[in-house]
Amino acid sequence: MATTTAAAYGALIASLLLLLVAGAAADDGAALLEVKKSFRNVGNVLYDWSGDDHCSWRGVLCDNVTFAVAALNLSGLNLEGEISPAVGALKSLVSIDLKSNGLTGQIPDEIGDCSSIKTLDLSFNNLDGDIPFSVSKLKHLETLILKNNQLVGAIPSTLSQLPNLKTLDLAQNKLSGEIPRLIYWNEVLQYLGLRGNQLEGILSPDMCQLTGLWYFDVKNNSLTGEIPDTIGNCTSFQVLDLSYNRLTGSIPFNIGFLQVATLSLQGNKFTGPIPSVIGLMQALAVLDLSYNQLSGPIPSILGNLTYTEKLYMQGNRLTGTIPPELGNMSTLHYLELNDNQLTGSIPSELGKLTGLYDLNLANNSLEGPIPNNISSCVNLNSLMPMATS
Repeated sequence: MATTTAAAYGALIASLLLLLVAGAAADDGAALLEVKKSFRNVGNVLYDWSGDDHCSWRGVLCDNVTFAVAALNLSGLNLEGEISPAVGALKSLVSIDLKSNGLTGQIPDEIGDCSSIKTLDLSFNNLDGDIPFSVSKLKHLETLILKNNQLVGAIPSTLSQLPNLKTLDLAQNKLSGEIPRLIYWNEVLQYLGLRGNQLEGILSPDMCQLTGLWYFDVKNNSLTGEIPDTIGNCTSFQVLDLSYNRLTGSIPFNIGFLQVATLSLQGNKFTGPIPSVIGLMQALAVLDLSYNQLSGPIPSILGNLTYTEKLYMQGNRLTGTIPPELGNMSTLHYLELNDNQLTGSIPSELGKLTGLYDLNLANNSLEGPIPNNISSCVNLNSLMPMATS
């Protein structure tokens, strides 16, 4: 008798669970249809969004057990319209990918109700308004990509409260204000993309607290002040792009402690000499110091950068001769030294750079003939050798 009762009880529990699962799945289907209503231009791409089996609809991925919607991928479908607040009803969503559409309007506050979400990609749309503070409720969020929209306002400092955030890409918007210092205390952040906004203020000394960060890009903003002296502590950086801001002062000596593959400082107002220690940055593939107010000679130790493919130093106030040691940069493809105050002759050692595609030495005060062995640079597409005094 007891066995029969237990079996009946188990069957009842199973039936209730099935009803709950069915109810939740039906709710998700209804929420998806509400989401569809806010889109335009969906006739050809979401034609199958009808009927009861929402797990078979285009771009919808469901959990195999609960049949709740786990992922929504509608990227690159030329969708127009807005993101419906109904998206917040999809409680089991782990991933939302709506990139590369024509969506407008604001990011709904209800996005913060998608409590399970790990990836949110709304990039390459025409979304406007602020980044909603409700995003900071998404404690499982690992990837937040909102680049290439029309978002305005400040970067919410509460994003620092996301304990699992590894990728934060807000590039190419109209965000303003300062970079929140609390962002730099996120222990797991690996990628910070803020280029092409209207951000102001200084580079915080705290920027090197991000011990796991490998990508730091604030290109094309309105940042001022100097590179902090703590820059040498950013030992995890692989890409550091500070270009096209309003940064001043000298390039700090301890920048040479970095092991970055890309160092881009162009288009600022840096003054003083090029630190010789840069010649010890063996991982450098791209070094761009162009269009600043740097002065003094080109350090001959730069010839040690045998893995560097692109060396841009044009548009400064560099003086002295071209170091023949630059001929040791065996993987160099682009060498741009134009628009400086260099003197002397073109060193024949540059003829050893057989992988060179582009050599620009114009608008200096160079003299003498072009070395014959430059013809060894068989891949050279562009040669602008001589200078106007």
